[in-house]
Amino acid sequence: MPNAADYVRDPNCKVNESIERNPIPKTPQNMSLPLFGQGVIGWETGPEGAEARLKNIQKADLKAIQDKGTTLEMVKEWQAFYENETLRNPCNPTAPYRAKLMKKIAQLWVD
Repeated sequence: MPNAADYVRDPNCKVNESIERNPIPKTPQNMSLPLFGQGVIGWETGPEGAEARLKNIQKADLKAIQDKGTTLEMVKEWQAFYENETLRNPCNPTAPYRAKLMKKIAQLWVD
C-alpha cells in the first residue's frame, strides 16, 4: 500500500484559511493517532486504506473497537473532525473517506 509521500498533490490545491482546524479529538487512553486509526479503527494508511475499511466494516467489528476503549462520543468527534478537514483542506485525499467511515461506525453503533 502506498504511503503519504507517494501521493502527488495538485499544485493548485490550497488549504481554506477561512476555516479553522478543529482540535484533535481524544483517543482511548490517549493513544497515538496512528495506533488509534490503524490498530483500533483499522483504516490503514492513505485514501485507499480508509476506503477499503469503509467498504468492509460491519456491526460485528464494533465489539473490538469498543473493547479497546472507543466511545460513541469519540467516533462522532472524529467524524466531525474529518468532515471539517474535508472542507478546510481539499488537499487531504484521506479525510473524506475517514469522515464517511466514522459516520458509518456511528450509524452501526446505534442500529
